[in-house]
Parts: sequence; C-alpha cells; structure tokens
Amino acid sequence: MNSKLLAGVALAALIASGAAQAQDPALPPAYGSVRLSSGFEPDPASVGVRAGGAIYAGNAADFCSGYITPQASYAFDYDAGSYDLFVSAASDVDATLLVRAPDGSWHCNDDGEGIGLNPGLRFDNPQSGAYQVWVGTLSPGVGYEPAMLHISEVGFSSANAYSRAPNPNLAPESGTLDLRAGFADDPRTVRVTAGGEIGADRGTSPMCRGQVNSAPDLWVNYTGSSERDLYLSMEADSDTTLLVQDPNGNWLCDDDTAENLNPGLRVVDPAAGRYAVWAGRFSRGPAVPATIYVSELGFLGNIDTPAELDYSLPSNYGSAELISGFTPDPYTVDLMAGGDVDVNEAVGQNCRGYATTAPDFDITYDADNLDLYISATSDGDATLVVNAPDGTWWCDDDSAGSLNPGIRFDNPLDGRYDIWVGTYSEGTPEPATLHISELGFGDEFVGGGASLDVSLEANYGSVSLEGGFSPDPYTVDLVAGGPLDAGEAADPFCRGYVTEAPDFELSFEPGALDLFISVLADADTTLVINDPSGRWICDDDGAGSLNPGVHFENPEAGIYDIWVGTYWSGESQPARLGISELGFQED
Repeated sequence: MNSKLLAGVALAALIASGAAQAQDPALPPAYGSVRLSSGFEPDPASVGVRAGGAIYAGNAADFCSGYITPQASYAFDYDAGSYDLFVSAASDVDATLLVRAPDGSWHCNDDGEGIGLNPGLRFDNPQSGAYQVWVGTLSPGVGYEPAMLHISEVGFSSANAYSRAPNPNLAPESGTLDLRAGFADDPRTVRVTAGGEIGADRGTSPMCRGQVNSAPDLWVNYTGSSERDLYLSMEADSDTTLLVQDPNGNWLCDDDTAENLNPGLRVVDPAAGRYAVWAGRFSRGPAVPATIYVSELGFLGNIDTPAELDYSLPSNYGSAELISGFTPDPYTVDLMAGGDVDVNEAVGQNCRGYATTAPDFDITYDADNLDLYISATSDGDATLVVNAPDGTWWCDDDSAGSLNPGIRFDNPLDGRYDIWVGTYSEGTPEPATLHISELGFGDEFVGGGASLDVSLEANYGSVSLEGGFSPDPYTVDLVAGGPLDAGEAADPFCRGYVTEAPDFELSFEPGALDLFISVLADADTTLVINDPSGRWICDDDGAGSLNPGVHFENPEAGIYDIWVGTYWSGESQPARLGISELGFQED
C-alpha cells in the first residue's frame, strides 16, 4: 500500500471521529489533488483512496446515494479541451460517486455508468475549473474500503490495484479441463483443496458464501450445449461452497444444493467458454481435501431426475373455497408434512425442505381488505411452499415461531393458492396442521395474547421534534429489553424482547431530510417501531456492529412509538437511543 493511501486511512479515521455531519467542499481533500489539462498523460490519472464514511450522500442532492466523509476524497483542477471527461471508481464493495463540478452543481452515480457495481460519471463538454470527488459506499457501516479513483478522457476504468476479490484471470491451482458437449467419462473429477482467506462475496455477489483463494481452483473450457445442462458440484467431509464465474462474466454460487452439505450448481443452456471454479470452505479454518465433479448428468455424477412441484395435480388433502371474513378462523387441515422432492431444486428462491410433487392443499380465495396468513404447526421442523394466484412462489421456514413456517400476504390476490407443507430434513413425514387465517399465524392471533400497547405511557418519556432540529442526534439513555417476544406481540418479522409499553415516543414534523432511528449498546439490541400509519417496522443489525437502525425515507408526520429490545430473552442492557436526520449513531 502506498504512503498516500496509508495517510488517507489515518485521515479517514480522524474524519469518522469528528463532529461534522455534512460534506464540506471547503475542507482539504483527504487524498490530495492534481492539475490536469486536456490530453493529459497518463490516461487515466488514478489514485488510491478509501471509500465510505458516516454521512449520507443524499444530503448533497436528493438523487445521491451512499455514505461519504465530510471532506472530499480527491480534487482536480481541469483545463477542458474537446474531449469528454470520465470519473469512475473501482472497489471490491459496491461504491458510489459524488462530484461537485466547477459551477457548484452536484453529480452522483451508483452503478448506472460504471462497470459492474462500480460507479462512473461522464461529463459531456466538461467545464474548466475545480472538481471535488467523494468516493462512498452504498451501504453504511462497511468500513473504509480501498478503492481506485480514475480520471480519464477515454472512458471508465475498473482497474483496482487494491482488489482482494477472486480473480478469474489468475492461473488455476488444479489445472484446466477442456470438454466438448457430450464428453465421455462423465463425470470428470478433479482433486482440490477447499478454502482460503478471502470471502467469496468480495467483489462477486452478496449471496455467495465461504472462504476462497484469489486464484480459481479449476478452469473448465466447455463448448456449450443447447441440449444438455452443465453440473458443477463438490464433495468433501466438511461444509464446502462453490463459486463460479461463467463465460459471460456472471457470478454463480452455492452452499448445500448437492445434498449432505455439498454444493452444486446446475447451469441451464450453458454458454460456450471458460468457467472459473473456486472451491470454498463455509467457515474459516484450514483448507480441506475435496473433489470437484463436472458432469452433464447430475450432481456428484448422479443422473439427475428433475425435482418438480406440480400444482396441476389434485391436492393430497383436498381444497376449500374461502371468502374474506370466513369462519371459523383459522381454517385448519390436519395432514402429513414432507415428501421426497427437494423444494430448493424444484423452485429455487432459497426455498427449503422436502415435499410431495402434488400440493397438500389448495384454496380458492375471495379477498377483501384483510391480510391472508398461511402457516403450519408441527412437533418437527416444518417448511411451507405456496404458489400464489399470479404464479409466484412463496417459501418460508420459521417465521411463525418455534420452527413453524408462516407466510403473510399483504393485500392478497383473488384466486387459487396451492400449498405444500414440507419437512426441513429429508426422511419420514411428520404430522402437521395447516392454518389459514386473516388474523395471524397458527393459534397466535393479533390481539390474542400479550401485545405491545401504543396507548401506554412511554417508559422513558417523549419529545416533539421538527425537521432541522438541534442537537442532532437527539439521544435518550435507557435500559433495553423486556419479557415480551416482539415477534409474537407485534409482528412476526420483529425480533427481540421488549416491554409492553413503548420505551420512547417521538412526535415528528418532517422537513426536507430523512429520519434515522438507531441504538448504540454493548449488547445485541433490536428496534421495534410503530409508525404514524400504524405499521410495525423492525430491525436487528441495520446500523452495523449488532446495533439496530431504521431509515425512514420521506418520513410521515405524526407519532413514532419506539421499543428498544434485546435479542436474547432475560437480558436487560444499557443502551442509547438516537434520533437523527443525518444518519445512524456511531460509537
């Protein structure tokens, strides 16, 4: 790392600890400045910076996104000629750009102009004068990530000397397979060592899991086929993952699809070209021996029989026609959960469990103004799959509590809902009860048990604030936690344990800025908020470092009732509630 970048790291840390709450063009740029004249060499002019900060870039202009430092990352004085001007940044994380042009106008970009998730801004007929550049991160709380800022008259650049992301262009650790469609000796196997020091999600996709090396473990040069799928899978004694870049540059990843904690990727209508394959280990630790399988037959060399959920088949336990307001509520059906179809293979979309090919039950529903709740209870770990009237697939594992699945349809559609009740693990079917309701999941209905009461006096008082309030943030010291499970007492998607009464009540008259409500604590805390429209809004770790935070864009005027919970039952923890128009609290 060069000295300029190291100096910037220290400066970024100093900025993070300061009291400034908005970008300030008057401050000196963190990583220096340069003077450029049209036709400059070398092109691009590049500099290493750190992306990110604690300040919301939307403070500069409503169309800006990301989080930045108060002072600019870099500045350049430009003598324009006949060329367009390109400003871009490259980073392993999702970066953003904020540029102040010589005329004082603000320009922002996330992904629309750059390469991949890298931001870029093109200035047609650029002005001469001083440009100030902030390099941010799309999400708050990701730290100050290394990035390369590029200034060019030729085009955008994705070069990043500081990248630690998996690099498909590095020579593979375990060689190359050259395969034609219909290849013999199927499957082909390659012994590898799974694991590494780099997160598989770095510079690839946030959905990827595991630890890998920079260089791929294998290249597969494949001719492609419109008649055969390509199966890439891996077998090991430990929990492993797969990361693949296909010939079109798309990132593919998997954890457990090939059964028994073994990963597998099925590429439908595979493109011709090079597939770069990384063998990952799910958790950190020493690398482990593994075998990669490359096949046109199935995972781990097994002939694949496509898994299918078929809503055209008669339902195993019948059907019902229900009109909104139906009684009795819930409508219940006793059945056997489970089957031999892997619903993840059949449906995808992170669905879990094993079910029968045919639905277990279907309803034809005439909706009105109530929500629709479909859930299941069982002594085992049940799962739920629903095909809605518009053909969309909905899946859940534990949202109804106690390992019971539940799906809530807000503003439900009229029509037929096909329902499968599965078991999380493959094996013997388990007795279960399907619940269909307009009141809540299972037997725990809204108002049917302990609930959070917005009418009670707040434990730690109240305040009335208007847009532009000072000081910002407004803070309240309190004790987080309580006896009630927020998922049962408020909304199934809420987490943590809280008191019946709110901890604090905010009466808010918004101005031009967003509203941020967050908590700082040494323990894992949660937030439960009832907004002026009566909606429940909950968060666990949105402010980073196990601290919850809720960001209200275009906040409503009215009463915000706020509960601060602890993630675990039986804890009471000191905490600080922060209310701000500038961003989440920082340690």
